[in-house]
Amino acid sequence: MAYSSALHLVRGVKSRLAHSGVEAEALFQQAGLDEGDGLACDALTLSDKLSHLWSLLVEHSGDPLIGLKVSTPHRLGWLGVMGHIMLVSPTVQSTIERCHGHTRVGLVLPGAQRVVPQQRYDFVWCVLLRSLRSAAGRDDAAPVLVEYAFPEPANAGLYAQTFGCPVHFNRPHNVMEFADTDLVAALPDYRGGNGVLASLAHAQPPSITARVQAMVAVMLPKGPPHREDVAAHMMMSERTLQRRLAEEGTSFTTLVDDTRRELARQSLSTGELSLKMLSFQLGFSEPSAFYRACKRWFGMTPSDIVNLAPSRNIA
Repeated sequence: MAYSSALHLVRGVKSRLAHSGVEAEALFQQAGLDEGDGLACDALTLSDKLSHLWSLLVEHSGDPLIGLKVSTPHRLGWLGVMGHIMLVSPTVQSTIERCHGHTRVGLVLPGAQRVVPQQRYDFVWCVLLRSLRSAAGRDDAAPVLVEYAFPEPANAGLYAQTFGCPVHFNRPHNVMEFADTDLVAALPDYRGGNGVLASLAHAQPPSITARVQAMVAVMLPKGPPHREDVAAHMMMSERTLQRRLAEEGTSFTTLVDDTRRELARQSLSTGELSLKMLSFQLGFSEPSAFYRACKRWFGMTPSDIVNLAPSRNIA
């Protein structure tokens, strides 16, 4: 399973912008999304920073359609982490329901202080649709309709052209709807699949375990997350959270450790961060604590892992 984190999320958006020729490093810093302390925040603050970024991008480019243009929904191969983020990241709240042979995916991008701009929804919808097309191996896979809880823009026709279906505005919710027959045809092996696309095919919401893992990954840069804080963000009591996790065969302490381990495995395998920075991103108070954790997880030190050959396989 891939784990989302603030670092992966921000780098994914940066990658897509850079691929489209948008020089946005200064805008990320202006929005407070510089790597390091700028990402050490709770989920709602991170969501506000992302909304600020999209507002800055629109202002800088002068193009209200930039959310569609930097993330047009054609097949691409970099969707592993990003596709997972679209369903389980605390910066994206999703609902999935089946109705009369259709699967409706609803999105709410929460925030504390800032209004979420439409361009951010444009980007997320395109990532979701591109995930479907990537898994299906088909560039013509399309929803049957898209609904926006925003006023109709001047260039509304481009939305229908981008998504390949009717797009309606001024609706109560932000929804993308698929025909079940098209979804299953696009994903013939969905019964054995995993991740965001299998979740769509099964029309099941993310598990409590997956939601907690995603939230823990975002909160780790501020230190070890507390169970009561995660429960509050998930709008349930601490006791209910404990019970729901027990029903899924795990515990909060186990999930924190598992999430740290997987994020460490991913980052050490790529060598993207210094060991000191990585230790703080994983919520350790000092690098020596990260050292001890790696010895427990992998049987070797972080430096030993980094110095292994690029083909290393950390179990």
